[in-house]
Amino acid sequence: MSLMPYWLRHLRNVAYRDPIVRALEDPFAVFARDPFFRDPVKYIKRATAPIEQEHGIEGIYSDSEVKVDGKKVEVHLDVQNFTPEQIQVKTVGNEIMVEGKKEVKREDGWTRSHFERRFLLPEGFPPERVECHLDKGKLKLVAFRSEPIEERTIPIQDKSADKEKS
Repeated sequence: MSLMPYWLRHLRNVAYRDPIVRALEDPFAVFARDPFFRDPVKYIKRATAPIEQEHGIEGIYSDSEVKVDGKKVEVHLDVQNFTPEQIQVKTVGNEIMVEGKKEVKREDGWTRSHFERRFLLPEGFPPERVECHLDKGKLKLVAFRSEPIEERTIPIQDKSADKEKS
């Protein structure tokens, strides 16, 4: 019995594990993995697309739930399966936490529903200025920007007048 088939199989396995040998066997395999060569039009569109403005609210949500302008931030949540007594909204630090819990007893057992959503407020929106409204199963959280600093006049100190007197 010969050891030759064993050695050939071993050499073939080494070649498959060695990246240099694999590149020499199929030099175009590198291009197949590159996103530019797989779909150049899609790659160029993504690379040249304008940078989307971040609104500063972190959390898991769709874009339709958050509306941001200079004076306020609105978050809309669908809570139509919950009553106001089953929903709790609170602020913890710079974060808004919305939690809903309900239990329904049926003749064949219990049904429990629970959700929890957290939103981090951007700078300039204090948690004390958050309001919450419930209308037709839609929960609306509104955070208002803090009051702007009052206008004040800053006196100008003329250093050149002091130098002329000396």
